[in-house]
Amino acid sequence: MFSSSVIRNLSRSEEIFADTECFVGVGAHLQGPIDAEALSAAFDALLEAHPVLGGHLEQSADGRHQIAVDDLLHPGIEVVEIDDPVADSHAVRLDQSESLVHLRLTMRGGDPQPTLYVHHGLADGHHEFRLVEEMFSYYTDLVCNGRMGPVTVQPAPQPLEAVLAQRGIHKQQRSGLERFMPAAFAYDLPPSRRAASDVKPASPLRVPMAACQLSERETQDLIAFGRAHRVGLNGLLSAVLLLAEWRLRGRTNIPVPYVYPVDLRYILSPPLSATACTNPLGVATYLAEIDHNTDVVSLARDIVETFRADVAEGVVQQSLLHYSPQYVGNLPGLPDIVMLTDGGMVPPIRMPPGLEVTATHDELFFAVNAGIDMYLSNVFAGQLVVEYHTHAPAPGKSIEEIHSLLGTIAEQQAATGVN
Repeated sequence: MFSSSVIRNLSRSEEIFADTECFVGVGAHLQGPIDAEALSAAFDALLEAHPVLGGHLEQSADGRHQIAVDDLLHPGIEVVEIDDPVADSHAVRLDQSESLVHLRLTMRGGDPQPTLYVHHGLADGHHEFRLVEEMFSYYTDLVCNGRMGPVTVQPAPQPLEAVLAQRGIHKQQRSGLERFMPAAFAYDLPPSRRAASDVKPASPLRVPMAACQLSERETQDLIAFGRAHRVGLNGLLSAVLLLAEWRLRGRTNIPVPYVYPVDLRYILSPPLSATACTNPLGVATYLAEIDHNTDVVSLARDIVETFRADVAEGVVQQSLLHYSPQYVGNLPGLPDIVMLTDGGMVPPIRMPPGLEVTATHDELFFAVNAGIDMYLSNVFAGQLVVEYHTHAPAPGKSIEEIHSLLGTIAEQQAATGVN
């Protein structure tokens, strides 16, 4: 037996991800040859640079989780070969009591698809993507130069609570969820379409996902539309998601609650590096009251203006200080909440000559009995991608409605001839 050394307890904002055993996978679809041994060495270098990645979670007597490390070596990279280019890959095994990070290289019909899985209590999407960039930078150095430069060991990232306290940001009276009170227990709600169970899975399971991808031209037109109406792509996409959900819910007078995480790296002062904090996030809220006269521009503009007001009043920055570490799914008495995580523009990843990233995707793993339901979006290689991770039946219907609305807006913008 090897004894463990506790690095620190999880904070309240991190504990929810331990309670749900949540892992996020960031996958890359590559074209070209890949050296599995060099990738394994690059992964080892990543663990050396960020020793906390080699740790695991332990539960103390009071039920709280702790980040701990021991003398055991990380099992390293997993390689899976699949001949059928469309067949599902083997289920990945993720266990927070053993490891907080996992790297799988899937060789699918000869094309490499590496996916890095990181425990969400340790990193948000921005943080994790920086780890992916760092790992492939090591890999590129190895393939091109036969060696890597010196590896600089980084301290364990701080929790959100510590980062906020250092900047004088404290819990206020408002969390942002007060905006939903007029809709709580106020309507005769239809049954939720989100699947739920009385049994919590024994291990994290992948949430089913459907996705759509806009062309580069369509994406340029959508960005131009958002710019012309001063709502940005994020505001436009938010409005489209809410209109699509309203239509799928039967075009009723029941409002649609909207929640979306906000990357505080772009708000806090002094600024944070990508990996300095585990999950430097705030939560923004909006209650969409939609009818047949609602247009996408006015809806998007109201979402943006509401967000700016909440940031100006400091509500978004301290919002997560209000939330309990237990995940309960949709709030009682409310219509199903829409949630979107917008990853923005995905920067290019450094690769050796002859190896190219053609696409990316996300994977979500949870061990919960309440249904997961969330959208993720980003722009990669100039193309907007919208993913729908959900336990609801027929997620393709939602994606089709969103794709259709976005396509119509892109066509309208293209007709103006303005880019």
